[in-house]
Amino acid sequence: MNDTNKQAPMSRPRPGRILVADDELPNRRLIGGILERQGHLVITAEDGQQALDQAFATLPDAILLDVSMPKLDGFEVCRQLKADPRTAAIPILIVTARRGRVDRITGMQAGADDFLNKPIDAEEIRLRVRNAVHAKQLYDRVQQDLARMRELEALQDNLTHMIVHDLRTPLTIISGTYDVILREKERFNPAQLELLALGRDCCVELIEMVRSLLDINRMENGQMPISRTPYSLRAIAQEAAESVAVLSREKKLSIPVSGEAAEGLLDREILHRVLVNLLGNAIKFSPAGTAIAVRVSSAAEVLRVEVQDQGCGIPPEYHRLIFEKFGQVDPRQQREIRKHSSGLGLAFCKLAVEAHGGRIGVVSAVGQGSTFWFTIPAGTTSAPAP
Repeated sequence: MNDTNKQAPMSRPRPGRILVADDELPNRRLIGGILERQGHLVITAEDGQQALDQAFATLPDAILLDVSMPKLDGFEVCRQLKADPRTAAIPILIVTARRGRVDRITGMQAGADDFLNKPIDAEEIRLRVRNAVHAKQLYDRVQQDLARMRELEALQDNLTHMIVHDLRTPLTIISGTYDVILREKERFNPAQLELLALGRDCCVELIEMVRSLLDINRMENGQMPISRTPYSLRAIAQEAAESVAVLSREKKLSIPVSGEAAEGLLDREILHRVLVNLLGNAIKFSPAGTAIAVRVSSAAEVLRVEVQDQGCGIPPEYHRLIFEKFGQVDPRQQREIRKHSSGLGLAFCKLAVEAHGGRIGVVSAVGQGSTFWFTIPAGTTSAPAP
């Protein structure tokens, strides 16, 4: 037989800890004996309250509940166990002589995972309990894996944060050194000046990447709250266009801002950075001498901004990926991705817009330019926006 057709063997469930709750001693002994011969550790309870106490104290792998018990019936015990996070994932099997449809529906509404009928069939109870224990063990394994994954992610984030934070100071010093050197332009020939300017621009880009990484980490950890004040989104867009004017002039690009005032409760600083990122991205990929159009609008208490360039465009398969932090792609596509990605800037934009309760996206095709857009709720303003 071809190896590709072979199925991996299923892991055998280990014996588990089983709680058997029944007010009749013969039933507890019968069920307990069947399960103990299968290797399970059996814990018993003779009424509903005792069943709850034992369940919370021992956290068994499966629970068998009789319906008719003193103090609390099996349905109520099931409801309380399923409502508590400590016991919600434990499989509960209702054991009852009742066979009516109403009782089964009541059990399912209470959260029961399975039913066993009295009189007890030994083989049936062995199989159903084995399956319930196996399901619980698989669930526990997944939870352990998730907890370990969260620990590793936290360690990675902390390490990244420390490294990035330590990079900021030396990069700022290097960038400042380039600026000092470039003040004496007459000492260098054009080729040297070009190399110095390239070095300075790379430092500035790295500093912005460091800033974005730190801000992304703060946003993901809820440490960068949104501070809303009445403001005009068009005014923020105009300020952002003025902030990138030096870059746009180098490529002889125009950045007309048009549309409505689009007033709302906004975090001016964060949205300014979002628009600077989007405009910087557009400048980077726009041909010299073209225009980058910024349009602002509002409708039904939703504000919208579009930043349209006439650049190379982005293939549809990359539209989602470019907004992800450390997006994973096929290594063969890495070179292509770098042509369309603006680094961490778009990941910051996505988090910032979503922190406002909004959405962000792109409309683009190869050779047809790109239109990055975002929408945010306006909220209500109590004072005129600037």
